[in-house]
Amino acid sequence: MATTVNKKINHIFLLLERLAKGEELYSKNPVILEEFGVDERTMYRYLKDIHDLYGHMVITEKKIKEFTDKKVTVYRVIDKKKDVSEIFRFFIHNSVDLSWLLQLVRDNDPTLLDDTQNKELLKNSIKQDDNVFFFQNSPFEFLNEKQNKLFSKAKMAVRHHEYRCITYHYHEEEILENIKCLKLVFMSNNWYLAIEDSAQTLRFLRFCFIKAINYSKKNNSFQRCVLDRYVHFFHRLQNPMTLNIDPQTAYLRASKHIAVYFRTSMKPFFPSQKFLRHNDDGSIDFSLAFTQNIEILPFIKQWQPHLVVLSPDALKEELLNDMRQSLDNH
Repeated sequence: MATTVNKKINHIFLLLERLAKGEELYSKNPVILEEFGVDERTMYRYLKDIHDLYGHMVITEKKIKEFTDKKVTVYRVIDKKKDVSEIFRFFIHNSVDLSWLLQLVRDNDPTLLDDTQNKELLKNSIKQDDNVFFFQNSPFEFLNEKQNKLFSKAKMAVRHHEYRCITYHYHEEEILENIKCLKLVFMSNNWYLAIEDSAQTLRFLRFCFIKAINYSKKNNSFQRCVLDRYVHFFHRLQNPMTLNIDPQTAYLRASKHIAVYFRTSMKPFFPSQKFLRHNDDGSIDFSLAFTQNIEILPFIKQWQPHLVVLSPDALKEELLNDMRQSLDNH
């Protein structure tokens, strides 16, 4: 039994080595079957196991290959530039209007369009709409060279569920020891690293304030079940101010002057936003879930004086206090 297991492990590593070198593998290749001394069914299982384990790096596609007269399932490592280009080419040929996306990619990372096979097709599409779209800002936070390196370290820690030691400087410098890297989260136009600290408290670290990411003294991986504690939380996450506690509900009224933005046909401002009713005076009532006042107060303030807090009283009182303070300051 041990011999069979060792043989399989050896074969898997040899196949991974071939994939890493850019080779395309398929179970019907007689040359590989003879070299490995296995049948087609066994080779299929090997490749499927690799794909199941490394689906984020190894993809499949149907192609006609040497020794085949019809399309077979081919396994290969993702080529980021080629595969992004293929996606864009698919949308263009199928008349899906994502020309704005091409413009956005060109403005943020033009190297993604450098695939020689599709370069002219993609660039022609961009040229046609060059004067149609204007992006006042990018939906992605710009990271400098140092931050990009830290981002790669954080991504690796998240992927492998590992502990890290992080140096974080917001108001003052913190050394966060033995923290669990849970998720990389993009929200409110910024990148955040969601972590769990040694007290099992969930925090969001704004990425531009992270100064260093090093291996922890606890250099082992944490159990995946840690993430299970936050499954529901991530689904109801609204912004960096959302806490991992049971939310309460705010009831709000948008006056007739801004009611058009709160109709059911409009894109909601919050995932928890729920339309309640149209009122006779043209206003609209709606609700929001929130875990602390600051999660929704900035939003309410930006719509003043046309957005009224109906309840809860504590939220209304904080808004009034902030408005009084603002008047005093002026």
